[in-house]
This record gives sequence, structure tokens and C-alpha cells, in this order.
Amino acid sequence: MGRNTILDVPRYFEAHVNDCFATAYAAIILHMGFNPNIILADYLSFMYEDSTGYIGTNFMYRFNASVEFTEEELNTSHEFVYLPKTTYYNEQMKFEQANKYKDRININMFINDDSNIAYQRMKEVLDSNKPLCVVVDLFYMPYHKAYQKEHGLHAVVVTGYDEENGTIELFDKYKLSESDFDGSLLMNEVEMSRVSDVPRENPVIGLYKRPIRNLWMEINIAQDFEISEEKLKNMIKNSCSIMLGQKEILGNKCGIERLHAFQNGLLMRKEEEFNEAVIQMFKAYYNVTLKRVSRSRSRFKVFIEEIGLKFFPAKILSEIVSDLESSAKKWEICANLALKLGIAKKVILVDDMVKHLDTIIELETKIIDQLNKYTNQMVTL
Repeated sequence: MGRNTILDVPRYFEAHVNDCFATAYAAIILHMGFNPNIILADYLSFMYEDSTGYIGTNFMYRFNASVEFTEEELNTSHEFVYLPKTTYYNEQMKFEQANKYKDRININMFINDDSNIAYQRMKEVLDSNKPLCVVVDLFYMPYHKAYQKEHGLHAVVVTGYDEENGTIELFDKYKLSESDFDGSLLMNEVEMSRVSDVPRENPVIGLYKRPIRNLWMEINIAQDFEISEEKLKNMIKNSCSIMLGQKEILGNKCGIERLHAFQNGLLMRKEEEFNEAVIQMFKAYYNVTLKRVSRSRSRFKVFIEEIGLKFFPAKILSEIVSDLESSAKKWEICANLALKLGIAKKVILVDDMVKHLDTIIELETKIIDQLNKYTNQMVTL
């Protein structure tokens, strides 16, 4: 009977992260000695798809029925992170790809439908003194309010196992979903949660499933990895290129132009039949996704605060941070208006959303102008 516990893994939570996967990654990255506010920062961006009305930042917010993604899909957001395609793990696997990029932190996503193989690999990683991130269905997690009530795919950090007592040690600090657990669960509970089909009833697309297939993530950092000044600059430059419409992501146009297109798309809704599908689009989709956009601005604000004085005069830095905070608040207001519109069914609220988007466009245009100006003036200090 084996047992192992990894000590001193930070119980990380920051509200601006707004993603259970990134929250779990951040705890492990912090444990490895790096600042997740820099490592996990994503490019400033905005997408809008005219044909569906879907929006996104560095990927389109869709309802996924799979946990498998291509390399291209997984590498749209970060300057410091590389994710290979979701890989079907086998026990003979060689790990050449584990550090494919020496200048990036590599996050490998693995699946295997055999729970025993997935468990044995989890033990191997823990025995090498590395925590790992596993994906569970909250329906089977007894500490959560969703237990035996509602299915939901979720990421947690595993720090140990005890085969004599039949338990797995893990923590879940994603408090935005009211997760606040730190302790041990029975192995069979964790196993059930990792093989769930995660059936969901969504008012926009109906019933769908997203099988977890024992998905887990291993994080590898090359010995010579560093947070270089060049990459910090690239983070800002790429954000400017994306928001100026100079760079597409996965074939999608991005940036300020797409914000204008989103406004036009909202106004066109006023001319259409305001049926149940449209109501649910606002209530169940835009309410949630506009909050994601809001927190993407908050994440970028935190990144700029972390590195800003290295590149920007104090007064300019203060303006950029203030404008990002204001933009995040305006996106949050738009999210609340979408919910209010869906509940009250008052199409006139579209006009209020468009007015707030006018302010967002003004703010984010100014932000990009300042970032672009000072990035072009940057010299190595």
C-alpha cells in the first residue's frame, strides 16, 4: 500500500482569474516558483461571429461536447505557456513533447478511458513530487453544493494519495463557483467524477454531454526557463496587433472592429422577432460570456500592474490601469443588462448595452494607443 503527500502547494485563488483550470494551474506554477499573474496572462482581444452572435476573447465561447483540442486551439492566448494537443496517454509514452519549447511553461493535457491507467500515472507524477490538475464532475464531489444535484466539469489540484485508507488528497479553491475544499476524498468518489459524461441541459442548445475521460494536466518547466523582457514586450505587442485587427485568431477577425460589429449585431436583434431563442441568448449566453470578457480585462490589468513600471512612465501606467478597470466594469454592466433583458424581455435595453459599448470602445482604443506608443519606444533597461 502506497502513500505520498506533496507539502506546501499554495491554495491559490484570485477573483480576476475567473477560470477553474487557470486557478488550478496557478497553484502549481506558484509552487514551482513563478508568478501566475504574469505566466497565465492572456492577450487582450475580442471576437464576434456575425453568423451566430457568439463572442470570445482568444477563443470563441461555444458549448463544447469534448475535452479534446488541437494544438492550434490551445495556443491562442498566452506568451509564456505552450499546450500540446490533448493526447491519449499510454504507459509506453515517451515525453519528448513535455518540454517542446524551452522558453515556455508546458502544460500537457492527457486523457485515457482506463481509470486504472489514469490512476497509476497520477501516482507516478505525485511520486516525482509534482502536484497535478485533474478534471472532475462536481455532481460526484461531496463537498460541493452541486453534489448529486447538478453536473459540471471542473478542475482541482491533487497533492497526494493514501492507498491504505483509500483516499485522494486534493484542494479546490475556485470560490467563484463556491468551491472551498482542502482535504481527502474516497478514491471511488474521485474515480466516478473523472469518468462522468457530464450531461447538461442548456437553454440555448438543449441537452448535450461532455465526457471527461479521466482528463488530467501535467505542468513541466524547463530548467532554463525565464520571464524574459522580450516576452513581456511580445505580450503587449501581440495584444496591440490583435486589438488593431492586424492579427486573426483561428481564422477569426479580432479587435476594435469586432466591437463595432457586436454593437451592430445587437441593434439588429431589435428588428427581429424577440422569441425564446433570442431571450435565452441574452439570459443564458451573453450574461455569462460578457462577464468572461470583463474578467479578461481585469487579468490584463493585473498583468500590466505587475510589469508596468518596467516599461511605462508612472502617470501613463496609472491611466492604462484605470482605463482597464473602467472597461472591466462596463463589460460587467453589459452582462447585467443582458440578464435583465432576458428576464424583463424589454428589447429597449439593447440600446443601453450599445451605449456602454460606446464607452468600452473609447476606453480600449485609448488603451491600445498608449500601449502601442510606448511599446514602440521601449528600450532594454
